[in-house]
Amino acid sequence: MAKIIIYDFDGTLTPFSLPKFEILEKSGMKDGAHNPRFLELSQKRAKDENIDLYRAMYEIYFETIRNAGFRLIDENFSLGYDNINYNNGVVEFLKMLYKNNISNYLLSSGVKVFLEKVSISSYFKEIYATIFTYNKDYEANGFEFLMSDKNKVIAIKEILRKNGIDNKDCSDIIYIGDGFTDYYAMKYIKEHGGTSIFVYRDLNSKDMQSIKEKNVVDFYTKADFSQNGELHNYVKKLCKIK
Repeated sequence: MAKIIIYDFDGTLTPFSLPKFEILEKSGMKDGAHNPRFLELSQKRAKDENIDLYRAMYEIYFETIRNAGFRLIDENFSLGYDNINYNNGVVEFLKMLYKNNISNYLLSSGVKVFLEKVSISSYFKEIYATIFTYNKDYEANGFEFLMSDKNKVIAIKEILRKNGIDNKDCSDIIYIGDGFTDYYAMKYIKEHGGTSIFVYRDLNSKDMQSIKEKNVVDFYTKADFSQNGELHNYVKKLCKIK
């Protein structure tokens, strides 16, 4: 019986594959992290400096905000937390599991101080995401923890440890994600006896085709969490909820 469910955030619980980052939009980067220019600059930085793409993205994030005259403070990082759209049925789904004593955990490359404020945060036992370091003026100046594809496995092991479970036993774990960025997490969960679920909006998406080749997913379904839907019923069965 599954007792713990771990979720990706962007694209899994929301319709968007990347964080909206309202502060980026206010800084002149239309559509935030979805702006092609933002991704182009991030990829160039990652290549030029031989650094992780997520680190490069946050470096461009910091620079864009600072160059627009905004401070690198939690108040600005949290802008837009109250304006998040969720996929169908997400709130009711999380509430149902919470009431049935299933532990929900969130893993995201997004900013933790932002995610801690979103309306569904109370349904998660813990949120694992990117954490910044700060100077004496409370401005971000680096990373305490940078959530990346591979670091999701570190977070999964920490969740297991906190629940008194051996890190090679995922038999009570479900992981739900939506992209190739979830590959390492899904691979770890599946290899150690857990269940990985891939939710999609587009059957022909590049990410879905790529992850199918890796054989790390147990169940594919639409990103629809509505009551009595395919995903809802599958998870209830795994958790033995009547």
